[in-house]
Amino acid sequence: MLITLACVGGKPRPKDAFEDLISEYLKRCVGVVRCDAEAFRTEKALLEWVSHKQGRTPPVLMLLDERGRQMTSAALAEWLRARLDEGKQHVVFAVGPADGWSDRAREEARRRGSLLALGPMTFAHQLARLIMAEQIYRACTILTGHPYHIGH
Repeated sequence: MLITLACVGGKPRPKDAFEDLISEYLKRCVGVVRCDAEAFRTEKALLEWVSHKQGRTPPVLMLLDERGRQMTSAALAEWLRARLDEGKQHVVFAVGPADGWSDRAREEARRRGSLLALGPMTFAHQLARLIMAEQIYRACTILTGHPYHIGH
């Protein structure tokens, strides 16, 4: 499976400390899933990219949105396990534009996947991307029984 951590709202800064940490967490997922990161200038560009990413199975789109469901780390791991068990080839987690997702984007996510809330607070793009990268890594450690996640 390939997991893409996408963001809308411009290119991430390459020399940014956040980018180093995000890359590090995504690299650590090797052996469980492959991960990459993509940046899009507009929501429309992201949705077009997702619609053109057709493999044996269509991509699953999970938009990070305050209206989405909240999950524990263990629940996110189980959600990923279910996508793996279903044979899904590509999951896209996307951090939205500064003014939020349009109704069209939310509908597309509901059709292709779901909406996920990191919590009731709003985070800066880079921080939301870092949190999601760490949660993807944590899910991988849960799936493999690695002691990184203690599970309080």
